[in-house]
Amino acid sequence: MKLYLKNLPKAPKVPFLIFIYALSFSMLLAGIKFFHPGKTESPVQIQENIADNIIRLHVIANSDTENDQSLKLKVRDGIIGGIKDSVAGASTVAGARKLLEAQQDNIKNSALDIISVNGYNYPVNVSLEERYFPVKSYGDLVFPAGNYKALCVEIGEAKGRNWWCVLFPSLCFVDETYAVVPDSSKEKLKETLSDEEYESLEQNKEEKGFFTHLAIYDWFCRKTGR
Repeated sequence: MKLYLKNLPKAPKVPFLIFIYALSFSMLLAGIKFFHPGKTESPVQIQENIADNIIRLHVIANSDTENDQSLKLKVRDGIIGGIKDSVAGASTVAGARKLLEAQQDNIKNSALDIISVNGYNYPVNVSLEERYFPVKSYGDLVFPAGNYKALCVEIGEAKGRNWWCVLFPSLCFVDETYAVVPDSSKEKLKETLSDEEYESLEQNKEEKGFFTHLAIYDWFCRKTGR
């Protein structure tokens, strides 16, 4: 290691050392998580159990044009504004599911009204079904990738970029820059998940940090030609 650092240009030594320390710390945290003797559930089981207790919202734009993407966000805002409070009032995921099933026609009509007001005549398809979602952060919680039950709203041909959030418990942040998970949502999650499952939502941040460090290291190597 000493020999390697001697050959580095003087400028990169400090950031490189910082990177090594940060990477080592992340690896330590990841090791604690994966090899902790108290761990009883596999990552797959944890994801499936989390998925059983949440409902996501999935809004898909007609296309990737600027106008269609802007319309998607307007439909999203209208849907969240119309059902967020009532869904947040549900005490269980089963109750939230029933509420959404009963309101599917209203949600569809609301989306059609927003589309019409904005000068479009796209059809809308609303369904409650399972879909695959990648890893996603909500405030200080990170949900693993996998299949989740979702309220799906497809606009027009539904070939554009999509937007998603956790609708129940309420984690739909329109402005994600200042996203803070409400204590009431955390409490609902804690009530329905095991300690290990809930802790995984917080610990996933350590994994995310680890892969961020790898990306930084890759950038460093490319910049220095190493």
